[in-house]
Amino acid sequence: MAYARTAGRANREIAERLCITPRTVGTHIEHILAKLDLPNRAAAAARAAAWRTEPAR
Repeated sequence: MAYARTAGRANREIAERLCITPRTVGTHIEHILAKLDLPNRAAAAARAAAWRTEPAR
């Protein structure tokens, strides 16, 4: 069962919350996707739903 409250955020929004640059966010996301062998964020969200994890709010 997927979580209904999954909200995607843009790199800019994530960067503002973490006080880092959007480019740094993008680099981290690229590394995460590579390590999980996933093509994009949508696939990562699907994997998270399959693992029954929910993003932090």
